Amino acid sequence: MSLPSAATGAFRAASLAARPSMMRTAAAAASPALVARTAFHTSALAQIRSTQRKNASAVAGTPTKSYIDGTVNEPTTFPPPSPSHGSYHWTLERTLSIALVPLIAAGAVKHGASGILDGAIGLSLVVHSHIGFDACLQDYLHKRKYPIAGPIGVWALRAATVGTLVGIYEFQTNDVGFTELIAKVWTA
Repeated sequence: MSLPSAATGAFRAASLAARPSMMRTAAAAASPALVARTAFHTSALAQIRSTQRKNASAVAGTPTKSYIDGTVNEPTTFPPPSPSHGSYHWTLERTLSIALVPLIAAGAVKHGASGILDGAIGLSLVVHSHIGFDACLQDYLHKRKYPIAGPIGVWALRAATVGTLVGIYEFQTNDVGFTELIAKVWTA
């Protein structure tokens, strides 16, 4: 048994759609090859309808927005450009990273002799670590995707940074100091 042409198939489908009672009869009499062929092929209109939203009123199109807020397919929102968060911030990060090299070298050569050097090393290491961890939190715990965990992580980092600065201050003023501790641990 040969398969009908595309035009005959379209005409047959249209006439069967007009007469639902004949559809069951025609489907029962159809050849197995025709049933197998049409079972996996859908019309273009059915494919388009299956991708459309079920509730069209949920999409509130405005002149500024034409999509739903809160979906995972939205583009990332960028903060407004600011030199303090852009080029100045990047320059501060790089300067701090480069300044750590001579500070640590000077602390290794002249350990325990200067409280100012100890304080500069302690402060720069903590600020450098805070900037790095803050960048990780901004990348991986973004508040748009994690509205609760993101701000909690940022505030936990701030609390840990303040606690570390207080601890380093106490250690510098009431004990041997940062570089002297490293020298004692190194030679122990």
